[in-house]
Formats: sequence, C-alpha cells, structure tokens
Amino acid sequence: MLRSKLVVACLALFALFPALVSAQKVQAYQTTPDLLESMMQLQKMRFRSHRFRHAGPLITVDDSQRFQKIDGFGASLTDAAAWLFAKKLSPDLTDSTFEKLFDRKHGIALSFLRQPIGSSDLSVTFYSYDDLCKQTTTACTTPAGLSDPDLKHFSLAHDQEYILPLLKKALAINPDIRIMLSPWSPPGWMKTSGSMLGLNPATKKPSTLLPEYYTAYANYLVKSITGYQAAGVPVYAFSVQNEPLYAAPTYSGMLMPAKQQAAFLGKALAPAMAAAHLTTKVMVYDHNWDHPEYPQTVLKDPKAYALAAGTAWHHYAGGPDVMTKFHEEFPKKGEWVTEASGGTWQKNNVVVQEAGELIAVMRNWSKSYVLWALTTDQNHGPHVGGCSECRGVVTLNLTDPQHPRVKYEPDYYVLGQASKFIYPGAVRIASNEPAGTNLKDVAFQNPDGTIVLYTLNAGTKSQVFRVGFHGKTIATILPAGSVATFIWKP
Repeated sequence: MLRSKLVVACLALFALFPALVSAQKVQAYQTTPDLLESMMQLQKMRFRSHRFRHAGPLITVDDSQRFQKIDGFGASLTDAAAWLFAKKLSPDLTDSTFEKLFDRKHGIALSFLRQPIGSSDLSVTFYSYDDLCKQTTTACTTPAGLSDPDLKHFSLAHDQEYILPLLKKALAINPDIRIMLSPWSPPGWMKTSGSMLGLNPATKKPSTLLPEYYTAYANYLVKSITGYQAAGVPVYAFSVQNEPLYAAPTYSGMLMPAKQQAAFLGKALAPAMAAAHLTTKVMVYDHNWDHPEYPQTVLKDPKAYALAAGTAWHHYAGGPDVMTKFHEEFPKKGEWVTEASGGTWQKNNVVVQEAGELIAVMRNWSKSYVLWALTTDQNHGPHVGGCSECRGVVTLNLTDPQHPRVKYEPDYYVLGQASKFIYPGAVRIASNEPAGTNLKDVAFQNPDGTIVLYTLNAGTKSQVFRVGFHGKTIATILPAGSVATFIWKP
C-alpha cells in the first residue's frame, strides 16, 4: 500500500510540469528481492529542468570526472559447469541457457570468464595438462623420479572435449567476452608434494613449487595460453596461482609466497612470454583483500612490476576499500575482483548483499566483478573437495534427469543489472551516494556515450529519490532491497 502511494506521488510530480521542455529519455530496469520483478523494464522517464526539490535525496551523476575503464562482469565456466552443460543438458537447453547468459538482447551479456587451468574444487576429477600419474576423483601422487621438464606430455585434450567448445559457443554469442586463465595447481611433479593437492597427502605439509621447475612451469602457462588461442579462444589475462596463501587440503592448490611469485615472474615467466611473443596481461596475487602486503611485495620487485598488469583480488576476507589505497600506491596498475561467491551461508536479502558489494567494488577501482561458479547442480556440485555450499549464477536441477530444470539465481540478476547495460570499455564516472540514506550507486559511461547508473536501495522501506545530470532531474522510487539500472544518452 505504501509503495502504491509513493508511485502515485511520483507520477503526480511529473504531472505538475507538462509544459516544460523534456530532455533525454531515461530507460530503467528493476529487480526486487523476491524476483517477482526481475530486470523488469519500467515506464520511461525524462529528465526535466525542474529539480523536484521535494522528491527525496539527490544522486548527481558527473561525467566530467572519470576513473577506471571496465573489463566486465561474469563468473567461471568451471570443469563442473562445462561438464553439466555438455553431459547433462540437451543441446537445445544448453543453447537457450547460454543465450540468457551471454546474449545482450535476450540475456545479460556476461563479459568476463575466469577459467581454471587444470582442476579446481568445482571439477569432476583432478587433472592438469601434464599428468604423469592417473588422476581420478582422488589426486594421484607422481611416482618418485618422474618428471617432464620439456613438457613432452603436455595436452589440452581434457579441455578440448567440452570446455573449449563451450567457451567458443559463448564467444560466438558475445565476442566481447574477456577470458582470464588461472591455475589452482601446477602438475604434481613440479611440486614438493608430487600431488596437485595443496597439502602433501603423506605429511600434510603445504606443497610448493620446486625452484628447479620455474622454467617448466612458466612454459606450461605459456603453452596453456597459446593452446587456448590456437583453439579459437583468445586469452585476455592470466594469473600464476589461485589463492597463493592457502594450501587447500582437499582440492588442487599450492602455497606460493610473495617473494617466490616475484622471482618466478621476473626470472622465468617474463623470458618465457618474450620467447613466445606473448603479451597477455599478467595479474599478480589472485587472493583476498586482507593481505595487500602480498601484491605490494610482488610489485615492488622491478622485474615483476614491469611484467604485471596489476592485481587480482578475492572477497572472502578484508574489504574493497583496500583497492583504493592500493591504487594510490600503484596508480599505473589495474585492479580486478576475480572471485566472489554466493552460497547457502548467505542469509536474508542476497540481492542487497551482492549488489552492494558490486557497487563497492566498482567504486574502489576494480575493472571487473566476477563471481565464482557460472553453474552448479542442485547439490552445489559436482566438486572434488572444497566448497560444498557454493551457488552458481545458474542452478541446474537434475532431480529428474529426463527433465532438467534451469533456475536463474539472484546472482544472475545482480550481475545482469550491470552486465547487460555496461559494455566492456565503459569508464566509471562520478556519482554521489546521498548521506543519511540507504541508497548505494555507481555510474558509468559506455564507449557509445550512454550513461548507466546502477542503484541499490539497501533499506527496508521504499525510497523516493532524484537523479540529477547536467542540471536536469528525474524523480523516481526504488522498492526496499531492490536494484535498478538507469540508462540515458547525454
């Protein structure tokens, strides 16, 4: 009832000024926390010269102040996700789901995919591209004395079966997708443990990269990138180790101290990339906000600094404000949030939690916001260890294998309210968050000049507010716990 009265009040405000000359039209799309309205297109509005001074707080968008360039929004087509699409869905259902994930007209145009090099926790089996023992759902340990420093056994056969074809399918729908590669572990024979597990299965000590295999690992990463590109999947960026401060006990992982990562970049990776004439962006760290001293150490090494494009961050500890402090210290280096995850641990309004984080991430200089799993099944899998509660952007319910059902989670709409309207190459521009309110927002200008304002009402009551641009204003309302995107041409 309250919401209806507020809507009537807002419409009455517009009716007061019929004689005023209208400025540009404003399109708006809205998602409510119950998803009864999910990216629903609202009635078009128009900027007007009158400022609607009594229509609530004002968000002012200023396109004269420009910040970071945006690469995109997305998730990871993990081994588990690709396997589900390839093995458990019909081609027609896979096609329609991909259209809703990657097409701009009929879907949300996801534009960033972070792809594991080898197995992660969300995998059907353990695997690398150069295994010297039999990997299954249990990680094997390479027999003593076996190694392959020349990478004679290197093969992308695993990914060629279903991961690469699905990446090419996504790229055919949306050629603007940026692909990032990230390894959870080198092949076991390169490590102190002989296994892809983060902990030595016998001693339970953390596994690390053996110094004598720095060159082999650098060449392994280069071959992974060039192999993907030869298969028709261009690689925009990569990191050298996922979560290098965590030795995963049940899935692929490895400790890689900051000084070791710096030495690896300068002594092994830079020469290997130069020899292959490879200019793919290198992201350092790829772990949580709470240890900025790690990428600081890496970037203070001159050779590592010269190679690195910037820092990849995860959201599981610390806060996004560290990225602004980091930008101030390293203004010429980019920052990307490459992994955030929703899951069963989230209570209350998921839309508020994730949209609020997306806004905070963008306002703190990130060029991307990437959730972890693109797709999981109804049991949050398949997985070989690690997260058993992670939620995909899309859930495939296979309870009835003959009639699988696709569920688009709140994560889909939180990303979609951004990715459908904010193009790769957009630039963040200035916008204020009105003091004393629950309004959160971030603004962008697309390469074609279009302005996009992504707005969240994090409160428990509907909020009437104004948006101002170039001296003109619209008045609108946003329901409690909802997100809306406003788009207009200057």
